[in-house]
Amino acid sequence: MSLHKKLKVFLIEDAHRVRAVLTAILQENAQIEVVGFAENEKDALNELRSREWDVVIVDIGLREGNGLGVLAGLSSDARPYGKRLVFTSNASHALKARSMALGADGFFDKATDTGLLVSYIRQMLP
Repeated sequence: MSLHKKLKVFLIEDAHRVRAVLTAILQENAQIEVVGFAENEKDALNELRSREWDVVIVDIGLREGNGLGVLAGLSSDARPYGKRLVFTSNASHALKARSMALGADGFFDKATDTGLLVSYIRQMLP
């Protein structure tokens, strides 16, 4: 990644406030750009398959569909995609295991891991 290329982050989150906070925190770094968002599984898969992105942050609980469906859909494409990070308020061990089996690269609890999520993404910068 060149010094001028930004890390492109896509958000899958149906809560406006969470999206706004994540976007503000991530874009404090000039090398990170939030390139879009989706609020449901169908729109998320359509967007992710049709645009360039380096990292996707996936909420599991969505109003329509769920984040596991997004992870499964990306895995079934057999294409190289960017990092897939789960950010959920339902951080059970079983859900973490299922997410990782479906191709998640990281799993973060909304209640306690916002800082860890942001640090993980910042570590991807050149």
